[in-house]
Amino acid sequence: MSDYFERVERQIVRQVETGLARTRRGRLRLGNLAMVAAVLVVIVVAGVFLAARGNEGAAPPPASHPAFSLSFTASPADPRAINQSVTLLRERLHAVLPGAQVAATGDGVTVTLSRATPGARSRILALSAPGRLAFYDWEASVITPDGKSVASQLKVQDPTALTISQGSGSAAPGDSGAGCLSLSEALNLAAKQPPSDRAIVVQAIGQGAGIQGSADGYFVLRDDQALSGSAIVDARASTDPNTKIPDVIFDLTQAGRHAFQALTAKVAQRGDSVSGLGETLNQHFAIAIDNRLITVPYVDYKVYPDGVDAAGVDLSGNFTVQSARATAALLRYGPLPVNLTAAG
Repeated sequence: MSDYFERVERQIVRQVETGLARTRRGRLRLGNLAMVAAVLVVIVVAGVFLAARGNEGAAPPPASHPAFSLSFTASPADPRAINQSVTLLRERLHAVLPGAQVAATGDGVTVTLSRATPGARSRILALSAPGRLAFYDWEASVITPDGKSVASQLKVQDPTALTISQGSGSAAPGDSGAGCLSLSEALNLAAKQPPSDRAIVVQAIGQGAGIQGSADGYFVLRDDQALSGSAIVDARASTDPNTKIPDVIFDLTQAGRHAFQALTAKVAQRGDSVSGLGETLNQHFAIAIDNRLITVPYVDYKVYPDGVDAAGVDLSGNFTVQSARATAALLRYGPLPVNLTAAG
């Protein structure tokens, strides 16, 4: 029986991947290679971010009822926003589950498949996430427990700030073990910040990040985005030709390209400023989707003192074929204007 499911899975993947071949430009690993203009930035993702909300382990419908449907409630329950979400969700789903039907139903949305396929519920749940992408200056945005930015505390060698900035032991910046807080601590810290800071709580990368309930750490950030999803175009799933591992790539608009260079230039300049004799404190930027950290890469200020001129971004790491495809669909069609919660 497992062989049957694997064959079905491979057939789905082959159908979806048709026409997705792409040409890679020069790949640049931040902090490792010499400056190359107009290159594709390679960002290593520590874990798959997509959270399949709800009960993923539900058994498929009985053989006598091959059709499958899943209903969602929408917040806010605005008819116009719901209709926009129907259009976007339909586009997302057609990239992964061809033939999926999406319809507005009162104050929510219903997705229907003519036939239940293995993993269909999980894919629908993943693709119904809002899909809001944000780039941040990590040290300038993340807040220490005393309410100060990490960037402001590096020159005085504050231990907590250094841990959040540089990591600790095997925990890299943004990981659960690198100065994160519990959820209650993060919520309390965010509540203490002035409204003008627009403090948000983001989930740490963590071990196995992206699996429901697996994260055990959080950070508080000032929601000052350097780039948003509007800065990217043509997101698509692919496969790294060297490692043969699934990844997600997207291009930057002209405005996004300038904003990315400005962001990485600011990060590089701060790295130069806070690093002392014999000590290198490379600084970082962060990428989050739906307040879930995806990666926190550093910028080598010695190699990129003026920032990185990037035509596009390559997210590679612990993706599966399915999660890479779902991630690309989220980013390609833009964020939903409502939050969808699965019924049952």
